[in-house]
Amino acid sequence: MRAVYVDESARDTHYYFFGALIVDDAAARSIESGLDGIGKLVADNVAGFDPHTEFHGNEMFHGKKGWDAVPVAWRVKASELVAKVVERSGAEYVFRGINLVNHRARYITPYPPHMLTLAQLLEDVDGRIGRLGGDVAIVLADDHHSAASSRRNLRDFKIGSVPGYTQGQLTNLSDTIYFGPSHASRLLQATDIATYFMNRKRTIVERDPRARAALERIVASVRQRLVSEYVWLD
Repeated sequence: MRAVYVDESARDTHYYFFGALIVDDAAARSIESGLDGIGKLVADNVAGFDPHTEFHGNEMFHGKKGWDAVPVAWRVKASELVAKVVERSGAEYVFRGINLVNHRARYITPYPPHMLTLAQLLEDVDGRIGRLGGDVAIVLADDHHSAASSRRNLRDFKIGSVPGYTQGQLTNLSDTIYFGPSHASRLLQATDIATYFMNRKRTIVERDPRARAALERIVASVRQRLVSEYVWLD
């Protein structure tokens, strides 16, 4: 059995994204131990940093919460190292998004963007798991206010196709979507880093050349594991 770690990332009211990290046992262990090692490395070099601090893209980029006292150079280095861990892990990454401005302009009563993007992501993931042959996957996601409806909709997707959401049944995803806190999961944190920076690459023009160069390196590592990328109505 494989595991699929799912995280979301928005850009104001303009874009909505989901990323999924598909891992087997070896990839999961590699990512977990890799991020633990990065936490220890930062703690060894930045006084007062807790090595168990959550890797969270927005907080690392802007120096918030547990990263507020970490120098920019170390925040950049940690972000790049997380992306490198993902690159070397053997995991697969899927990225889906919706251009919300175009979506609203095209449809009078558009589907809820959270559910639509999640459905398209899960359809991609389901197809990928099927192509890997003879395997099924369990889906794990960060806590979200729509957890209950997400679970219910996954059951609907598995029973039959749902107009506007999926083209057919999802047959390779097991049971339901399991939700938990990202601060307790290095795999969810790795998914967050990948999805945050993929979002930023598509939606922000970096004015600082150092930030632009760092973003390019991070995204280049993530794309080494990318098996599907698509933004609807982009």
